[in-house]
Amino acid sequence: MRIFFEKINFSEPCKCIINTLLKIKAMFKCDLNSLKLHLLDLKIPRYSTIIIHSSLFRLGIIEGGINSLMNCIREVFDESYTLAVPTFTFKYANTHYWSYNETKSETGILCEKIMKLNGTLRSIHPFHSIAAFGPNAEYLTNSICESSFGANSAFEKLYKLKAYNLSLGSEFIGGATFCHYAEELLKVPYRFYKNFPGDVRNINDEKVDVNFKMYVRIIEEDYQYKNTWEVFWEDALKNKLVKYEKFNNYFPIFLMNICDSHDYLFDRISKNPYYVAKKVQNIKK
Repeated sequence: MRIFFEKINFSEPCKCIINTLLKIKAMFKCDLNSLKLHLLDLKIPRYSTIIIHSSLFRLGIIEGGINSLMNCIREVFDESYTLAVPTFTFKYANTHYWSYNETKSETGILCEKIMKLNGTLRSIHPFHSIAAFGPNAEYLTNSICESSFGANSAFEKLYKLKAYNLSLGSEFIGGATFCHYAEELLKVPYRFYKNFPGDVRNINDEKVDVNFKMYVRIIEEDYQYKNTWEVFWEDALKNKLVKYEKFNNYFPIFLMNICDSHDYLFDRISKNPYYVAKKVQNIKK
C-alpha cells in the first residue's frame, strides 16, 4: 500500500494525512479470534439472511489477509446462513455498460471476494446489484427490477426475509442501504425516477431488455435535497433497533434487523415525508 501511494504525486497535506493513516493502521493487528467472538456475541439466529456492508481499512493488519477474514466469517455463519454483499457500480452513470460477469463491484475487497466464490449469484441492476450465496441466494437474485429499491428488487426481498444488515467498519451512512427501500415505497417528494439507458448483460452475456432507473434526489441549479440519515440513526439507537459497538475501540460494527428498522422508518416517513431529508441552497461559485 505504501509503495502504491508513493507512485502518486500527492500534495504535501495529502501526503501527511496518508502517512498518518498508514502509521495508525500499522499500530495494531486484527485478532480474528476476538473478532469471531464479537460476531458470535451478536447472536444472529441460524438460517438467517445477512447482508454485510464493509470498510476494512480500520480493521488493522489482518494476518493471512482477506482469506483468513473470510474463514473467520464462515466459522461464525455456517452453511445455514445466506450471506449477501452489495456489489454496487455507480460508474454505470458514465459508462452505460454493466456485465454480470465482468463488472467489478465498487464496494471493497470483501464484497469482491464473496462475489467470486463458487456458488455465489449476483442480481442484475447496473447500480445496486448484490451478490449472495446460501439457501436464499437464488430467491434474492433471480428477479430483474427496473429500479434499485422497487417491487421485487433484492432489497424488497431482504425485507420479506426479515434479513439482518451487518456493517463491518462502515458507519451508518454508507452501511445501511436498505433505508432507501422505504423512500421509494412511499414515493418521497424529494426524489424522482431518472432513466439510465445502456447496455446491461446477464450471466450469459445477453443484453437485458429493461429500462433501468433510479429514484434519485432532486438537485436543481440553486437548491437540492439532502438526506439527513443521522436523524433516523439517533432514533434507531434510542429505540434499540440497532446494536452498535467498536471492535478494538476503533472498528465500528453494527447490526440492524431490516424488517423492524424499515417498519419504523416507514412509519416516520408516512407521518413526515421529510423525516430524513432537507432542502439546502447551493453555494454559487
